[in-house]
Amino acid sequence: MRLARAAFAALLACAATAWAQEPALRLESLAERIAKLQAQVGQGVLADRSKRALPEALREFDSTLKNATARATTADARENYLLLKLLWQDLRPWILKPATRDNAKRISDRVEEITWTASKGARMAVEPGRKGSALLALDASNVATLAQRAARLHLLRHWGIRDASLKANIDKSTEDLRATLERLRKSPVNTPEIETELEIATGQLQFLLQAAQELEGGRGSVRQMEFIAKSGDHILESMERAARLYDGLPP
Repeated sequence: MRLARAAFAALLACAATAWAQEPALRLESLAERIAKLQAQVGQGVLADRSKRALPEALREFDSTLKNATARATTADARENYLLLKLLWQDLRPWILKPATRDNAKRISDRVEEITWTASKGARMAVEPGRKGSALLALDASNVATLAQRAARLHLLRHWGIRDASLKANIDKSTEDLRATLERLRKSPVNTPEIETELEIATGQLQFLLQAAQELEGGRGSVRQMEFIAKSGDHILESMERAARLYDGLPP
């Protein structure tokens, strides 16, 4: 039993090291999380926690972007991170402005550009080697991003953001989240630890969608928004753990 525990601890340490070596995988979910936290602050959702978490997330994005840029090995990757840096410099001051509905709309537009560029950087970092476990880690990080995005968009919709594409974006994020999560659940390399994280994420997705449905039906307000925010965060945490575990698997 002790040997098994030691082996599992070694696996986790190995996975954590591998994950730390690829910061590109976290930038997209961090950007979505920052925008989601700003919407939470503006609507008083988990107010104290959200106010504490927002500056921490900003500092984490700063350091992660710096690390990802330093690890870029090709001219295309370096150009991509230069663009991402410029987009981030444009977005960051808006995050620091008062959390109003008008500012949230401007932030949402800028976040879309940042997440697309960050996603491109992550693919550049992972796909050249096309190691199976690395691609699974990329999928897991995508689920983390999509959970933050879906939660953010539901919060914006409840806030009364006037955007004709908002409902379509919610539907697409939810569909992509479900499909990617299901693809991961079918992977033959899943360990019991990974399966546990996928089960958690699946359950939390159901909580998020149920709370969103109740919010749309007018059967709740702050309480349902808290469920949406928390469920998105629980999926983020589980899938980041899953990504570390996938990244620690043999090729």
